[in-house]
Amino acid sequence: MRGRHPRLFIDRVLDHEPGVFLRSMFAVSAEMGALSGHLPERGLTPGVILPGSHTMQAFAQSGVLLYQLSSAPLADDEVTLVGTVKSRFLAPVVPGDQVVLDVRADRLSGHTFTFSAAVTVEGRSVAGFRGAMSRAKVDPAGARPW
Repeated sequence: MRGRHPRLFIDRVLDHEPGVFLRSMFAVSAEMGALSGHLPERGLTPGVILPGSHTMQAFAQSGVLLYQLSSAPLADDEVTLVGTVKSRFLAPVVPGDQVVLDVRADRLSGHTFTFSAAVTVEGRSVAGFRGAMSRAKVDPAGARPW
């Protein structure tokens, strides 16, 4: 994975088995930029912030890691594209929480990967996700869209 702070949301990979699962975690800090204006009287981690939420982004990043561990490494001219994500937020996540994502490989077929996750804090369900991604070639010298 080519991300780094502040775009890398995963703090640690706890365990994994290629093609089967990846368990990761991130710690929610009161210093997260998204918290400063979201219900300032009660710091809740936003479920959705454009362009995405911290929890959803950690899910996608965990999926990318599992995909790359389960298939051939990405070539220099390839990227992973998350095509769809379905989410369900079940409980608030607050500063001080350690969020654990239990990501499962549902299907790996060619360049397409479907995956899902149960998201917990201290064993309590806080969210669930299902997603799909693929790998695509990019032209590093291609025309910029803007």
